[in-house]
Amino acid sequence: MKEKIAKVNWSNFKYLFLFCYFFYCLVLAYNLMRGDSYVNFGFSYAVSRGEVAYLDFNMVIPPFAPWLYSIFLFLRSSILVFYLEQAFLLTLFFYFLFRLIGNKTWIYLVLLSIPFPIAMVSVIFPGYNFLLLFFLLLLIYCEKKKKSDYLIGILLGLSFLTKQTVGGLFVLASIYYLFVDYKKVIKRAIGFFIPVLVTFFILLCQGSFLSFLDLCFFGLFDFGHQNLSIDWFYLVVFLIAFLVLIIRIIRKPRDISNYYVLLFSSCVYPIIDYYHVSLFLAGFFILLLMDGDIRRKISYHVIFFVLSLSIIWFVIQNIYYDDLEIIHYPNFEFSLISRSYHDVVEKIDSYLESLDDDVIYFLRGSENYFFKIKNNLDITYFDLPNYGNYGYGGTQKIIKRLENIHHGYVVVDVDAYQSKDSLQQYIKEAVSYIKERGKLVKEIGFYQVYRFE
Repeated sequence: MKEKIAKVNWSNFKYLFLFCYFFYCLVLAYNLMRGDSYVNFGFSYAVSRGEVAYLDFNMVIPPFAPWLYSIFLFLRSSILVFYLEQAFLLTLFFYFLFRLIGNKTWIYLVLLSIPFPIAMVSVIFPGYNFLLLFFLLLLIYCEKKKKSDYLIGILLGLSFLTKQTVGGLFVLASIYYLFVDYKKVIKRAIGFFIPVLVTFFILLCQGSFLSFLDLCFFGLFDFGHQNLSIDWFYLVVFLIAFLVLIIRIIRKPRDISNYYVLLFSSCVYPIIDYYHVSLFLAGFFILLLMDGDIRRKISYHVIFFVLSLSIIWFVIQNIYYDDLEIIHYPNFEFSLISRSYHDVVEKIDSYLESLDDDVIYFLRGSENYFFKIKNNLDITYFDLPNYGNYGYGGTQKIIKRLENIHHGYVVVDVDAYQSKDSLQQYIKEAVSYIKERGKLVKEIGFYQVYRFE
């Protein structure tokens, strides 16, 4: 009886530990590795303010992730609420992982906590890519446990509504794998169309369906063409893992989990960098850990290891960036930011508040969302000025929008404009138009303010 009680208490504790651990990692330990968190926060922030995706602001993903994360932002538009939601989703992710691979989940926790040389920990941050990984896990889990085909179909639909490219490939894999069993295919098709048709109906009612098609489908041609970039170290890592996956498929050709992960690898294209390759590896390691067994007591050692690793990494990054400090901005509490950048933010805010006309922030995406959200402003089409983010022929579309502005101020990021980094997605042609048409009235740090008259 005592052993049973101890086991129940431990089972409850591990999920409480995971929730607290992930929240700590998101807010402090790995804050500098947040990737696109601010942009994803911005999408959900805009939805929580009643803005309509694809009409009031642009994004190139279906709306499920922004809608999901916006639920509690209706109560308070805070990054801490956003991270609390993510900590809960991560805990739920690990609940299903425990049910799928047992105590080997602790090994996965170690892998997911590694910041260097492969930044696996970047995967934990909130957004559509993490949700896609979650759906990959749920699909593998449901296939292994022989769950309802209707349920699997719903998961396929939600995957498609999270990231249309990868989710669509999941659907093709499922249909191909079950082609000889048309009854199962029909059940999954019914499940798939339930969330998809509901979402399309909502978009039609909002008047945003055509814009959704342009941004999320037609615009993919521009996105893939203009955003191809390669980090060679991560390309090598990806190819090694991909080769291992192919060997596994040859050895187990009837395991549909292999094909889900194979098609999940499409998340790496066209931006082959630390974040997207780490995302693929997060799915790849689930597959590898499904084989074999492990002793229970390793979990205690893992807890000590991951806590030590996260604390050490937090100390290292603060020593390396010796001017870092925690700043509490409105809606961005516990922001880990350099003092020099904080000074620039204060100066640009003070100057823009003194102006007598509208201001457009035309900065790199994460910076736009940072400035807009902390000042409680609406998100607009100018706040994600990246190549491939404006539909088919998008660069000319955003320049056309700028041409329709007859007066006001536009802030640009000169550092991003002059950057030679191949991973830089900033639409430089639009910035060139702003510099040619506008009159430079102020320069603060790497920001320039232009007057349109």
